[in-house]
Amino acid sequence: MASLWNRLTGRTETRAAQPTIPSRATATTVVTPDNALSLTAVYRATQIISTPISKMKMNTYRFATGMEMQIENPLLINKPSLIMTRREFLIQTVNSLALDGNAFWYKDLDFSGRVNNLTILPAAAVSVTYNDAGTALVYNYEGKDITGKVEHLRLFTKVGNPRGISPIQSCYKDIAAALELRDYAANWFGSAGVPTGILTTNAMLNQEQAEAITTNWHNKQQNRQVAVLGNGFDYKPVALSPREALFVEIQDNAVQGIARLFGIPARLLLTTVPGSTDTYTNLQDENQVFYRHTLMAYTDAITDAFSNCLPRGTRVEFDFESLFRADIAERYAYYKVGIDGGWLDSEEIRIKEGLNV
Repeated sequence: MASLWNRLTGRTETRAAQPTIPSRATATTVVTPDNALSLTAVYRATQIISTPISKMKMNTYRFATGMEMQIENPLLINKPSLIMTRREFLIQTVNSLALDGNAFWYKDLDFSGRVNNLTILPAAAVSVTYNDAGTALVYNYEGKDITGKVEHLRLFTKVGNPRGISPIQSCYKDIAAALELRDYAANWFGSAGVPTGILTTNAMLNQEQAEAITTNWHNKQQNRQVAVLGNGFDYKPVALSPREALFVEIQDNAVQGIARLFGIPARLLLTTVPGSTDTYTNLQDENQVFYRHTLMAYTDAITDAFSNCLPRGTRVEFDFESLFRADIAERYAYYKVGIDGGWLDSEEIRIKEGLNV
């Protein structure tokens, strides 16, 4: 067709460029904690993990005279940092573990050598290496040796690796794919080269005529004027459904992958796994698995670090009872069994329910 036009008119036919899709990156996206956190699923996953941990009660125990007894929490447990609340301290620690795989607490000591304040250091600014003998870890923060003054929390450890490994670091390709998909969908209309519609005609047009008609059509559209089609023209809008335009199914798969990576129930990220059913029993079991196999990975690292900051023979534990707490009917049935069996009294029940005694 183009050669016939050239022979008849002696001019070169210029056709509009074919619609294109956004170009793909030539190299894998570099994944960092900051750009990973820009994904809504990652942001929400870290929040889902850190929020319950920041609200949980902590108990302190001391081993003495052949037995362990619960004691009143030291001030360090109730107020670990002088510059932030306990809730903020725990949230920042959990987020550091989730995004970097490590959390570093710098320890300030009082005149007796006991820890009286903890400062969370930016994980990326702390270097961890083995000493020359390979028998101990050496910590450096902004050019300063802080070995012996830092408590190092690690989420996941690997032999020979002095630092902890985060979900983002270990599975960076999954996060990179989710970032690229998010940006690809966002750029679809802006840089995809997809026209809003197509004007077609059986008439032969040269370049100047085609450009004049296109310009006139754009002006009519922008000013919302009446469009008059003549000379055999036909207009067909190019439209995508919202699901097609936003790649909903593919993005749902990415969210499910992030939920699996962080150990979060998919429903908490507002997506579902195909074939799953939401019944009361299933949700209860799902929560139990989440508490035991996800939250405890973080709480164990935190309680071990707190215990290391206290005098020898003293340890700290999170109280998971509020998370495992059954509904009111089940609790009252349990209390009745305890009272009837003689191993639970009304004062203990009131304490468990948080009532004044």
